[in-house]
Amino acid sequence: MYEYKLAPSNSASALVQWQFLSNEACSTRVLPDGCRDIIIKENSDADQTCFLTDLSDTAYTVPSEAGTSMRGIRLQPGTQVNIVQLNTWLSTGDPHVLFESDQLDEFCFSSANLSDALACLASGTQTVACTATQLGVSIRSLQRLVKAQTGCSPNFWFSLARARKGARALHVNNTISDAAFETGFADQAHMTRAMRQWFGRTPKQIKSDKEMFGLLSEPAYC
Repeated sequence: MYEYKLAPSNSASALVQWQFLSNEACSTRVLPDGCRDIIIKENSDADQTCFLTDLSDTAYTVPSEAGTSMRGIRLQPGTQVNIVQLNTWLSTGDPHVLFESDQLDEFCFSSANLSDALACLASGTQTVACTATQLGVSIRSLQRLVKAQTGCSPNFWFSLARARKGARALHVNNTISDAAFETGFADQAHMTRAMRQWFGRTPKQIKSDKEMFGLLSEPAYC
């Protein structure tokens, strides 16, 4: 139906790069992963577009016609892109060069403070307030930092990290309640609400979905 593979990226600003080719009309799932992707898309008529995705807060499907080809670069969580400079370069440059060199790094930048904050939010702390305490900043300062540089609140990142860890735990624990306890949910009902919100699936459905586990195991925010 389609071919999909990952490869190391040449850019320090990226986690990984990927390629997709649809052999027939199909739909693919995209899970919220805390990363933005730069994507080159070509259809069967050889029309080409290049775009930067937004952060997603729920799973969604992408329909593709037969013969659709895509190449993507998954950016490091929290990486910011100078869109004006990138678009200026793209107006005369070949976008495929972004995959074959470290050219992308010229248009990307990141903050060490933000990287520390995102790592701490995904570290398994009990609350966002605990994260602020560990970082030695006020909750308000943490909120300003994360919101200003990612467009999303600390709670978005905290909840996303817990949801992704919880979904993966469902595949290695005997019971849903064990997975919920292990990954910081108050109880099974709390986990169920989070799984439905982020992935559109119940824990039971996720537990039996091998394809989803594969997607959750790809390089991402956590």
